Amino acid sequence: MSAIDLPAFIARIGLERVESTPRGLAALQAAHLRAIPFETVAPLLGEVPDLSPQALADKIISCRRGGYCFELNTLLGLALEALGFEARRVMARVRLGAAEGGPRSHLAWIVPVEGRSLLVDAGFGGPGPLEPLDLDTPEPQTRPNGTFRAASGPQDGERTIEMRRGTEWFALYDFDETRVLDHDIAAANFLCARWPAMPFPDHLMANGYRGATRIGLFDRMVTRQPPDGPQQRAQIDDAEGLEALLVGELGLGLDRTTVARVWARIKDAPATAGPG
Repeated sequence: MSAIDLPAFIARIGLERVESTPRGLAALQAAHLRAIPFETVAPLLGEVPDLSPQALADKIISCRRGGYCFELNTLLGLALEALGFEARRVMARVRLGAAEGGPRSHLAWIVPVEGRSLLVDAGFGGPGPLEPLDLDTPEPQTRPNGTFRAASGPQDGERTIEMRRGTEWFALYDFDETRVLDHDIAAANFLCARWPAMPFPDHLMANGYRGATRIGLFDRMVTRQPPDGPQQRAQIDDAEGLEALLVGELGLGLDRTTVARVWARIKDAPATAGPG
C-alpha cells in the first residue's frame, strides 16, 4: 500500500494521536465510525468508487465525504500500516440475520496486538461494534453500542460476528482468513457498485453515530437506534430533508446539486427500513 497523510487522517477523525495498543485501536475505530459516515452515494449515481490512496484521501479527508466498506476500510488500512500495525485483510459474507451469507462483499481487518487478534472494522453498513472485537474468545463482548461476539461460523474455519438483540443473537457477517489480494478487492468493489443483485446501485444507504446511537438511512427511511431503548423511525419527504440529514446531521460534504441528484433517484422509493 502507498503512504497516507497520517496527521490529516487523524485530524479528520478528531484525534490527536493513536497509541499502538488495544486501547488505541478502540479509540481509532470509534472515532472513525463517529466522524466518517458509511454512505453509498457514488454507486447510486452510477460510479464505481476509486480505491487509489489519493482518490480516497481527496474524497474522505479533503472533501469530508464518506464511502462504503471498500473505501472506508481501505483508507483505514493505510492508516493502520502508517501507525505500525501488521494488519491483514479479510473478506466477509454479509448476513444481517439471513440464514446464509451472500458473496464476499465486505472488507475488514484482523490486527494482532499484544498477543490478541482483533477484528477492526470501520466500514460496515449494518449495526457493527463501535470498537474492535477480540477474535480469541467466543464469549460476549460489551461495546458502547451493544453486546457482540465472534462465534463459530457455518463452515470449518469461519467465524460469525453476531449482535445480541434481546435474548437472541443476530448474525451480521461470516468470514474466514483466506488470503485477500488487491484484485480480490477490485473485483468485489466493481461487483458491489454495478451488479443489480447488490443493493448499492439502486438504494441509498448511510449511517453514522452520535455517541453510541446509530443513525441509519435506507432510501427515505431514517432510523435511530440507541444502545438501550426502542428504535425511532422517521420518513424523509423532500430534498431539503435529505440534505438536513446527510449534510446537517451526518456531516457529509455534499453540494446541493448532488443531493438533488440523489433525491431524484430515491424520491419514489417506499419508506421502509432496510435489512438489519
